Amino acid sequence: MQIDDESLELDQGPKSGRLRDFSTQLAQRLRSLPSKAAEPARLAVRLAETGYLLDMSTTGEIVAVPEIAPVPWTKPWFRGLANVRGRLVGVVDLMLMSGRPPMAPEESLQLVVLGDVLKVNAAILVTRAFGLRNLKDLQPLGQLSDPLRPWERERFRETDGTTLIELDLRRLVAAEQFSAIGT
Repeated sequence: MQIDDESLELDQGPKSGRLRDFSTQLAQRLRSLPSKAAEPARLAVRLAETGYLLDMSTTGEIVAVPEIAPVPWTKPWFRGLANVRGRLVGVVDLMLMSGRPPMAPEESLQLVVLGDVLKVNAAILVTRAFGLRNLKDLQPLGQLSDPLRPWERERFRETDGTTLIELDLRRLVAAEQFSAIGT
């Protein structure tokens, strides 16, 4: 089963209202999905031009990027701290942390707040969330084993040819470079 953003209606109100409605509709769709172990749903997100899949059990909410307060003497990929509904979260530019070019301000439109299960107050900058994907509906392209990016697990191809990388958020927060934000 594939759910994309075109099947989720967005209202025409303010941007934060549309994102909140999108998140609510996404959560409702998730609850209505059959709970079969054979059909693992993943949240599809875009970081600049790269598509990723995130396990829903390790993600929290998706919000518009709030004001980010820079933190001195931190690595460039640690953008700073943001207040998300009264919770301070560290904002990570995963593209830059992964050795790729940093996300431009016009590409950094949303935050995916990491789920409470990970026990970290952090969020990843994303360009946009674009729906749910089931791994069984995607063509596997092979496991990834880059020691510089151990959180990237496997590549998949959608029927339209789009390549998506499965991102393991548990591996991300366990990676030494994730917790070493100081310069």
